[in-house]
Amino acid sequence: MSSHSSLRSRRVRTRAAGAAVIAALLLGGCAAGSNQSSTTSGTAGSAAGTSGSGSAPAGASGELRIAIPAYPGSWDQDFVAFDPVALAVFKNVYPYLVDYGVTQVDGKPVMDTATILPAWAESFTSTDGALWTLKLREGAKFPSGNPITAEDVKWSKDRAFAAKANVAGVYSLIGLTDPSQITVVDDRTVTFQQAFPSALSEQIQAISLFIYDSKKMKEHATDADPWAKEWAAQNPSDGGLYNVSAATPGQEIVLTANPDYPAEDGPKTQTIRLTVASDPAAESLLLRNGDVDIALGLGRQEIADLSGVNGLTTITSPSNEMISMPMNVAAAPFDNPQVRQAVALAVPYDSIISSVYNGGARRPKSIVPIDMPGYSEAGFPYDTDLDKAKALMAQAGNPAITTQIVYAAESGEQQQIAVLVSDALAKIGITATPTPLDAATLGQRRAAKDIPLQITSGQQWVNDVEYLMNGWTTGAYLNWSNYSNPTVDAAVEKSHTTTDSAERTALWTQIQQQFATDVPVIPLAQPDFVLPVADSVGGYVQPVDGLIRLRYLTKG
Repeated sequence: MSSHSSLRSRRVRTRAAGAAVIAALLLGGCAAGSNQSSTTSGTAGSAAGTSGSGSAPAGASGELRIAIPAYPGSWDQDFVAFDPVALAVFKNVYPYLVDYGVTQVDGKPVMDTATILPAWAESFTSTDGALWTLKLREGAKFPSGNPITAEDVKWSKDRAFAAKANVAGVYSLIGLTDPSQITVVDDRTVTFQQAFPSALSEQIQAISLFIYDSKKMKEHATDADPWAKEWAAQNPSDGGLYNVSAATPGQEIVLTANPDYPAEDGPKTQTIRLTVASDPAAESLLLRNGDVDIALGLGRQEIADLSGVNGLTTITSPSNEMISMPMNVAAAPFDNPQVRQAVALAVPYDSIISSVYNGGARRPKSIVPIDMPGYSEAGFPYDTDLDKAKALMAQAGNPAITTQIVYAAESGEQQQIAVLVSDALAKIGITATPTPLDAATLGQRRAAKDIPLQITSGQQWVNDVEYLMNGWTTGAYLNWSNYSNPTVDAAVEKSHTTTDSAERTALWTQIQQQFATDVPVIPLAQPDFVLPVADSVGGYVQPVDGLIRLRYLTKG
């Protein structure tokens, strides 16, 4: 197989092929489509009339009411970070050009990162893995009535590079670092000339290829603010699967199915009403009383408390969320690999899954999440074995260790895990005190990289080991273990320009074997996703990136 053959075989399909996949998924019993986005018009804080034909997309009907834990901190996707509510809303209201398909995992519908389907794009293809050609749909338009053109794509990505934030950061992973690499060919065609072929190209574009109505944005730009940042932060963007028909800060967002979105791909529900309920108890009460159909953002205990309530059910689905325990390998006592291995052998994995998650979690045997291509159980050959753990501590000289297990103060799950681990470590001579930190302090400590032992939770936006391991190279921002290994660094560096599947798998095996020896981090659990909903809700598809896709949801 040539180095780019896997890319050619996985390139984004034409609309006809996409429709065939959608039909197959519908026959399989789950509502599906290819992408989601949405549209908006007017200013935040008031009803914003949408443009277009005004008719509902074929198949869209009814209203879903969803409780959300917060209002978006900004409407500008280029600059929002660490705001999961905003990012989830954006995934449904911004015009995305491509998105993931759908597959089945353990009998549940999950977004398929191996299949990238066009949305507002007609096609997105490459023959060499470096030069990608994007073709827009003919006749596509924003709710303002402005056509969606190649100039909108170019302006939007020029803005992203100028922002030096979200998109610019991930684009660098695939060799896109300068606006000159994105070229307008004609009104409907744009090329992306990467510095090198990358196996990440399609997935990176699936999370980055959203666009703005550039004509509308330019109307609000000024000499001091050429990219209309101030206006964009306060006003929803237009052009996706849903339009924002009303937005009242701190209270409610009303989404209406975009009548201009292609009928075979469009949302299944006509209206989505998002109600802000910042208090979990209030959010639970809304669901109990039938005032909302779905409650997002509830903790597992709040969800468990809803069990057995008449008219409610809980959707469960396999998730790639990883609960881990990094150790600071740059400072005593965890600079000793024997101590780290002993900790790995002392952790009560089964108790964590049974006690904290009531059995609703899987145990990963690698830092690579289960279901991610390249996952190998050889990546973490440790099970609970206190005798072996004590023997390793003896080999390390039985050091007297007193330390902390830091966790997020607002997380009851992390607190439970910290207590279980603390009790287990005491049995091998390690005194580890569970230590809660508020979000601000935790962020500061993580930036300083001085936490000896901590509980973390994370979800990969890109389902690929290369993307994951960029966070574990020497000096990486998210490398809270201060881990540094030349073998891992070299393998990750090589992966950036390796597109052959077999060669990439060999690199992932090498990396996981090194992690099994070095143990800078201990994978604890992959909890299942749980979502409390009314019995009438259907069509849920689990997103790999944690951002709910409203397009699939039905009520009936």
